[in-house]
Amino acid sequence: MVRPDTTTPARSPLIGFAIAVAVLYFARDLLQPFAFALLLAFLLSPAVKRLEGWRIHRIPAALLVFVFTSAVFVVVGWMVANQLIQIVESLPQYQSNVSARIEVVKGKSKGFSDLIASLENMGTLTSAAPVRKDKEPLPVVVVEQSNIVETVRGYASELLKPLGTIALIMVFTIFMLIDREGLRNRLLRLMGQQKLQATTKAMDDAGQRVSRYVLLQFAVNAAFGFIIAAGLFFLNVPYFFLWGVLGIFLRFLPYIGPVIAALLPFALTLAVTDGWRTPFSVLGLFFVTEAIIGNFVEPLLYGVHTGLSAVAILVSAVFWTVLWGPVGLVLSTPLTVCLSVLGRHSPQLEFLNIVLGDEPVLTSEVIFYQRLLALDQQDALNVLDGLAKDQPLITIFDTIVLPALAIAERDRHTGQLDARRQEFIVQSINEFVTELAEAETLAPSEIAPRKTRVFCIPAHDAADEIAAAMCAHFLNQEKFPAIAFPVTESPGQLMKTLAVQPDDIVCISAVPPFAAGNARKVARDIRENGSNPLIIAALWTYNSSSEARLERLRKSLSLLVATSLSEVVAQVREIDQPTVTSPPF
Repeated sequence: MVRPDTTTPARSPLIGFAIAVAVLYFARDLLQPFAFALLLAFLLSPAVKRLEGWRIHRIPAALLVFVFTSAVFVVVGWMVANQLIQIVESLPQYQSNVSARIEVVKGKSKGFSDLIASLENMGTLTSAAPVRKDKEPLPVVVVEQSNIVETVRGYASELLKPLGTIALIMVFTIFMLIDREGLRNRLLRLMGQQKLQATTKAMDDAGQRVSRYVLLQFAVNAAFGFIIAAGLFFLNVPYFFLWGVLGIFLRFLPYIGPVIAALLPFALTLAVTDGWRTPFSVLGLFFVTEAIIGNFVEPLLYGVHTGLSAVAILVSAVFWTVLWGPVGLVLSTPLTVCLSVLGRHSPQLEFLNIVLGDEPVLTSEVIFYQRLLALDQQDALNVLDGLAKDQPLITIFDTIVLPALAIAERDRHTGQLDARRQEFIVQSINEFVTELAEAETLAPSEIAPRKTRVFCIPAHDAADEIAAAMCAHFLNQEKFPAIAFPVTESPGQLMKTLAVQPDDIVCISAVPPFAAGNARKVARDIRENGSNPLIIAALWTYNSSSEARLERLRKSLSLLVATSLSEVVAQVREIDQPTVTSPPF
């Protein structure tokens, strides 16, 4: 009996993305109020928790915070609306001043003057009655006059929609403040108990990041509005309080908000002042304030708390604006933070964190190796130079150069690295090692010379030879008489020829993926040729999870094993220490 195939093909990520975008677009009338309410809930939750700490029950605390916040918005809105009405009523008296400025601009710029004249001529030609060559009568169009009921109905329909949206936001916000634990538990139950830990971490991470971002943005915007209002006050700009308050709320619109906030008082000063000093001073005030906050204050505060890259913030602003309009522009950063957190805690959505997050997606050794693969020697050297400012050279070799060398060897053995790139990588790393080593050698050293000789020999190929040269260099820095040898067919015969003594140290340099096997062969060859020095098998970047294999290697050949340059130097230094005997009583 043939069983039916119960496996379902994996759904394409593009199909899932298209479905998600379609749901976000067609359900925007419901999702936009919900998203706004969620943002307000994040902003007001700390105040509710503070009242609960003062022995006030959840429902009264939530209602008290919501009513107080609503009252503040109503009062500020009333003051702003009152000043806007005053501005509109006072504009006609400045019409002559505006006309005079236009005449000045027309006189200063001939091209602009010609453009204005052309537009005026086009308007004259358009408004002139067309000349009819025939004598046919003009058609008569009957226009129905709308009554008062239809007019009121039209205005009511335009007004009810935003009022309904505001009411929906208020209901959602109160419900989220009152029943936040219930919503959290339902979401945890929906995701399943098997994912309880991951879901809890994701919710906590998203909540903390969004809450801090909203609070910090509100604080930064409030500081921006205060600075603008104070600056406009000293510039004698009318309605300075209005422009400061508008600056606070318009700055919630990324990129375009500060521009709009600057253009409004700039246009007013053009109308109410005679010179050009005040209008351009207003623009300078906005530009300097936004430059300082945008380039210094916000990166210092937001970068740690949002976890988004600058490109992600820009792209998300465009995406959510296209999808939801101005509402999406306001909500773009909080929504993108939530998506990035989902990618951080969900393996299936990890690509979201890679695309949107600000964490480095490639380690330094991978970046170094990738630049060498691209045959860009200068960029690869820049990676090392950038790290050399803050870290010792031996640490850079252990964490960057040796791992990159191991990656190159792995790719070579698997056939993924062609001969041209292999030669370029080996040659480049060899040059880097020589240059950086020579630069460090110039530094004075107060270490006394040591007597223990160290012979650094490669186990198999050119990569082992480069690592052996690194090892010899850092041992020389410690004043050990160390020397590195090229690859040879018989390391044992070489050691016999050099008359290596039992108190000498032989360091076998071996780069993965076959480091342990190659080191074992070299050690056996040395012992079979009659030499009996102390041997250190330097298995560079060897996986520490293979401790059992390392222990077997130690026992089988009586070898010391190290996996980094620092370990080799430490082991040689320990061997060189004289034995301390207790003085007789």
